[in-house]
Amino acid sequence: MRSRKAAEDGYVSHALLQHYEERAFGPGLVIVEHAYVLKGGRISNQLGISDDTFIDGLSTLVNVIHSKSTPTVLQINHVGSATSSEIIEQKPVAPSSIKHPRTITTKLPKVLAKEEIEVIISAYADAAERARKAGFDGVEIHNAHGYLLSQFASPLMNKRNDEYGGTIENRIRLSMRVVKAVRQRVGRTYPLFCRFGAEDMLSGGLTLSEGLEMARYLVRSGIDVMDVSAGMAGAIPLGSHGQGFLLPQAEAVKRTVEVPVIGVGGITSPEYANEIIRQGKIDLVAVGRALWDDPYWAVKALKTIKNNG
Repeated sequence: MRSRKAAEDGYVSHALLQHYEERAFGPGLVIVEHAYVLKGGRISNQLGISDDTFIDGLSTLVNVIHSKSTPTVLQINHVGSATSSEIIEQKPVAPSSIKHPRTITTKLPKVLAKEEIEVIISAYADAAERARKAGFDGVEIHNAHGYLLSQFASPLMNKRNDEYGGTIENRIRLSMRVVKAVRQRVGRTYPLFCRFGAEDMLSGGLTLSEGLEMARYLVRSGIDVMDVSAGMAGAIPLGSHGQGFLLPQAEAVKRTVEVPVIGVGGITSPEYANEIIRQGKIDLVAVGRALWDDPYWAVKALKTIKNNG
């Protein structure tokens, strides 16, 4: 979850350090909010990792989280057309010149040329290497919520007629190449997560059946943990309510792949989280907004489960 506490230029700020320090004691793992891999792929108040000057600040952040005896993973991302020219001082890019459903701008993005796609793939690999140098225990590639990789996967956003468009195999080609490039850069044993949009939940978008096919390819390409979400237009799809509103997608992915699967979706109750793990529906539970509202949610959750036997 983007805290909007990074410095305006994307560097680690005192406010960001304090935000994570307060929440680092208790969780089994802290996934740090998405950091942009290129300046042209960022949104406002977003953490950055687009060049080596970010490493020192990120290393300080890692040390703060590690001081609570908690491992941490950094999420890396390119937002594609889910931004504006006012923020990035250039025209946003996308697989096709189509208005993004989550933005209010009427301006159409620039279509990515093949040579620009190569730059983006390298940027992800570079960012992963910087995360490792900063001391993160793993990296999570953001492939959900209408950001660039999920834009390519979506038939709503991708109308290309080259090897990156058309069939599901072509639309996920960029995702596969990014995963393989990152895996090659960080080595075989470095943990690699994927924040995965299993379906768009919009008419004409990526379907769950296509998403499950994509999940298989992601794992074959080198993903160790699938962090399952859904929704082209954001992390909380329209009409979502109740705890575990994205659990069905996570369960479907768990039945499809043989790596650990994280479930999400408005989970606030420790008892509920414990029960879905006990039932084997998923392997791990991600808690965002509850931890945002109460920095000590995880500590209280542990006490609650212990007291309840």
